Amino acid sequence: MENDNIRITNVLTRVQKKQVARLYYEAFTKKFHALWIFTKDRSKAAEVLFKSLRYKNGLYVVKEERVLGFIGLEKGSDFFFSLNYSAFCKVFSPIDALWRYLAYQIYRLIHRPAGKDVLHIDPIVVSEQARGKGIGSSLLLRTFELAKKIGRRQVVLEVVDTNPQAKRLYERLGFQVFKEENTGLLTKRAGFEKVYYMVKDIS
Repeated sequence: MENDNIRITNVLTRVQKKQVARLYYEAFTKKFHALWIFTKDRSKAAEVLFKSLRYKNGLYVVKEERVLGFIGLEKGSDFFFSLNYSAFCKVFSPIDALWRYLAYQIYRLIHRPAGKDVLHIDPIVVSEQARGKGIGSSLLLRTFELAKKIGRRQVVLEVVDTNPQAKRLYERLGFQVFKEENTGLLTKRAGFEKVYYMVKDIS
């Protein structure tokens, strides 16, 4: 996939970081509405993300300075997606920032860090215009290389029941389901009711 115009990098400009925040919001709009930021205002959600994402923990496909897709990587408690209180305060009133932050912390209590031998993917996003061009596969293959380089034995991720196309891609690349979780009414408003936990052995 890589050529003179398309590259995979982990270094972004400020403008590209804003593109990543918008792409993330667009890919998981319902989750941001119902589980994470609790707003339907795209600009506010994207601004919270822009100020919260740990960009160094990602890989990005860039063409002519535009981000076409990205993958967030978690190494233990070093998250890619970790909303912080100060980011909420810069977008919402103090009271609205506080309850949103506390609600997000409840989610974090459920979402435990991966083990020391594991590289966790959260999330993987490809822009709507760039889908079907091998970008997701290229990001995953580069992630497998990175996992080997840093001595991780497994790569893990989650996919929801309403995204069967992504699940098929992960299976083609060697991931297997090791756990299914019915989330039911807790996540129905976010657009899904079941989560598949998948793992790929790297060693």
